[in-house]
Amino acid sequence: MIEAGAVEGAHAEVAEDTQVPAGSSDEFGEGWLAAVQAVASRLTHIADRTVRQARPTAAAPEPLPAVPSPPPRRSPTAVDAVGEEQVHRVREAAERIFVSLTGYTGYDRDLSEEILPVVLKAVSAEQQDGYVRQLEAFAEANRERLAMLYARYGPGGTSADESHCYLTHQPESVVVCERLDTVPMWLDGVWNDEIDAELMLERFTKYWRFGL
Repeated sequence: MIEAGAVEGAHAEVAEDTQVPAGSSDEFGEGWLAAVQAVASRLTHIADRTVRQARPTAAAPEPLPAVPSPPPRRSPTAVDAVGEEQVHRVREAAERIFVSLTGYTGYDRDLSEEILPVVLKAVSAEQQDGYVRQLEAFAEANRERLAMLYARYGPGGTSADESHCYLTHQPESVVVCERLDTVPMWLDGVWNDEIDAELMLERFTKYWRFGL
């Protein structure tokens, strides 16, 4: 577990190393950021593998007779489908956040209705009821970072290209950012299983993690 923690620390340090060497060409800069992402992703897998390998062999401490054992931690419960009412509540919250940051209302609501039910499958059953509050808290804590994302890649942004990555022009992108910061591998799994736009999430992930 100590080894896994060290690897996680290395992952955080590598993920922050997005400063391209001064004087580099655009092509070199793109390669640099791609390499950083590849290394960070590999470190995440190593940390996860280390934890899995440690668990079967770790000796469980003997509980003290006078102290009751704590209840076992429950694993998050996956959901097979998200109800229309929940999708509606989250969509409304995401729209409020997105419009407050961009002033843009020309997004495709039908596309939101298509994407959100999939993205919300990366929210556990235990968290679904309180997810709107969780999303709003995330947006408040990351307001500056979200504003920078949309100012650069969103509607009217300095590097906006909706045809290259339509998520930057959609309110559900706020939910995608929150899930990328919370359960990136879970999000990647449900997205790639159900949405025929794998490169779209990959491009948006680069914008959110490395493009600011």
